[in-house]
Amino acid sequence: MSRITEQQVKQRMHDLSDGSPDYDEMWSRIQLEVKRRRSGWSEQPNVPATKRGMSRARRWAIAASAAAVLATAGGAAVYFNPLMQQEIAPTEMGQQIGIATEVEGVEVTLDSVVVGRKPSEQDNQIALHLSLTDVQNRGFNTFEFESMTLTDLDTGESLPMQSDRSLFQPDEANPSIQTLIQYFASNLSADSQNKKYRLTLNNLTYSTTQIVDTIQKEWTLDFTIKNGETVTFGYDLPIENQTAFEQRTGMKLEPAEIGPFELRIPLTRTQQTASDGFKLLYYEDVSLRVDDKEVKGRWNPWPTTANLLANVGPDSPEALYFNFVDYGLEDVRDRSLTLQLRNAAVVHEYPDLWTKVSPPTDQAQRLQQPMPDQYVMDYKVTREGKDIHVQTLTKNKFTMVSGTKLKVDGKLYESDPHQASNKYVGDFGYQIDVFPNVPEGSEFSINAGTYRVQDASRDVDIPIPN
Repeated sequence: MSRITEQQVKQRMHDLSDGSPDYDEMWSRIQLEVKRRRSGWSEQPNVPATKRGMSRARRWAIAASAAAVLATAGGAAVYFNPLMQQEIAPTEMGQQIGIATEVEGVEVTLDSVVVGRKPSEQDNQIALHLSLTDVQNRGFNTFEFESMTLTDLDTGESLPMQSDRSLFQPDEANPSIQTLIQYFASNLSADSQNKKYRLTLNNLTYSTTQIVDTIQKEWTLDFTIKNGETVTFGYDLPIENQTAFEQRTGMKLEPAEIGPFELRIPLTRTQQTASDGFKLLYYEDVSLRVDDKEVKGRWNPWPTTANLLANVGPDSPEALYFNFVDYGLEDVRDRSLTLQLRNAAVVHEYPDLWTKVSPPTDQAQRLQQPMPDQYVMDYKVTREGKDIHVQTLTKNKFTMVSGTKLKVDGKLYESDPHQASNKYVGDFGYQIDVFPNVPEGSEFSINAGTYRVQDASRDVDIPIPN
């Protein structure tokens, strides 16, 4: 923001007749927020580490951004996102450390450390679970270190940090404690002996409701990683008895790759359609049942209609991912694992099914067509000059993919994709396909083209023997 704009904004804040708020304090918070965002700060909350003396009780990790609204010189409003919160469970993986160091009333504790390979990554990582306390209770509410360095004390090698920020997040159960999981590249192997490391944190930026300041100091923590307690290099679990699943989906699940942070299941599309002739795009709801806990997953990369209809092939690099850290899971080697797939998105197409239409006029003509999959197409057809407009009703579990097709006296006409439009209001909506320059004729008919429905009949639970 330019200096001129800064002064204009600040002056407008002071001139607002809304009581007596502390505009200088608000401006300090705004400046801190801008500094965070310019440095690449993400609004997604970091996952809190284990707190000393605490069990696995669930708590809230809160990513708080300065909530401020101000008038700019041009009269428009500038908004900073208000408080955002996400329910997170603490993790207790790996080796418990519990060492602390204090500088100028700010105590940093290394609670625990775990080493392993994320299935979504190629290399091993070291995860440090840290907590921070304002020992003097001075009202600090934001803490971020300018840099963190993890050094191998045997070789002097500094290990790369895997993120750009070192921003702690508040623990709702105890606001004086902030937590952070920081990841570093690992130089450990399966046969590594115990190794000594030094974690160095430099220059703490902090804020209160009144000030934004920096402690130009260094926090140092020396610790030893005990290979037998900490390093988990992962293992694979074959997923058996997939014949029925492959027939119903045209897909095959590869062995599950399990590490201390994530579980990954690669999948391949072994055929273009399921045994009943339908093309399955993906499951909209994916989860992993770990004993009695449900871990929500993601399909990555997220399939799109375009790339799947264009034949993604059997070597498509798709996979299902499940993040253990967000759910406070430790080692899952002795747990019951069940993959749960719900609400299959299935593509339907009936090229030989045409619905007869009376010659269109400027008066809308409505008609319905039952489909072999039990869905009922709902059309409204209108002529506007030389063009034919076909409106198709859509619902929350039904969407058009390729658009409708039109025949006039046996000749096929394609819609203009640049003129197509759609609108959704709540669970309902419609799509309009425009067929330009359609002559008058005696026999008109419509084909639904390709459309997608949500098919709960393909829901499946797949045990993963562990």
